[in-house]
Amino acid sequence: MIDNTPARSPPTPLPLPLLRREGPRSPRPWIARADLAFAAELPVLWAMALGLPERRWARACRRLESAKAALRFFDPVPVARTAARVLGARDPSFDARAFALESAAGRSEHHLQILREVAPGGWRAPLALDGKEHLDTALAEGRGAVLWVAHFCFNALATKKALAEAGHRAWHVSRPEHGFSKSRIGIATVNRIRVRAEIAHLAGRIVIDRERPNAASLAAQRVLETNGIVSITAGAWEGRRIARIEVLGGTLDLAVGAPRLARSTGAALLPVFTVRGDDGHLRVIVEPRIPVAHEGDADEALRAATHAFGARLEVYVFRYPRQWRDWKNLAFAD
Repeated sequence: MIDNTPARSPPTPLPLPLLRREGPRSPRPWIARADLAFAAELPVLWAMALGLPERRWARACRRLESAKAALRFFDPVPVARTAARVLGARDPSFDARAFALESAAGRSEHHLQILREVAPGGWRAPLALDGKEHLDTALAEGRGAVLWVAHFCFNALATKKALAEAGHRAWHVSRPEHGFSKSRIGIATVNRIRVRAEIAHLAGRIVIDRERPNAASLAAQRVLETNGIVSITAGAWEGRRIARIEVLGGTLDLAVGAPRLARSTGAALLPVFTVRGDDGHLRVIVEPRIPVAHEGDADEALRAATHAFGARLEVYVFRYPRQWRDWKNLAFAD
């Protein structure tokens, strides 16, 4: 079992109001430079996914990321710099560059999981679902559950698959960019691979429309009104209201859509952390609910819920630092 004892004291809430995303979003490009790099990488990933046993994926992905860094397909410096600031103080021998490459390897290994899933026979790694009783309790109350899924490298497919295997299919709130590419061409082509892999384990997908931002919220509310499950990845990619939380000695921005849904519907807000444990097995951990005040000041309730999520997030980041995907989004005052 995973020890859930906090690694350090919870972060203290900052006396900051919620932020509002102002102005129109930048239009999606037709094609991006990153698409060309991924087009060159995709045949290699396919060969690895289909030709290597899964026990060899981690090592192969580390070698792949080292080669990509040498060829300047990606820059490990931003993650290395931030991780060194947080983790280096605890370990003088901390190798920041090696850490950044291994962190990137986790992302590539997730790509292999996606590609293997859509291939004949699918991806058959054993998955454990811990804390299912918290979800069962929430559903027994009849108001649905909002799963706030932390942004770790293996969360996207494994979380949905483990829930489905346990008899729970969620509706996932997602962006058109969900996948390998942020461009219009990429959304129309390679991103469909990832959607195909995940949709088989979902009740459905609620896609955010920037022209009609309230439509996704209304669709999610209807799911919760029927005692359904809605999953949302914790991040700040979409949403008009953002909370800035103190975590890991810096600040991280998170959209407040998940706690806002819980507040408006009475659904339980359940944090979810998907990690690879020391035994090498993937575990989807549903934590006890985060209380969301249904009365009083709405902004204060959303801030408190988001800071509570940050306190739990910090525990898992310190325990599984190489698997966290948001090192590049962690900011510092100086």
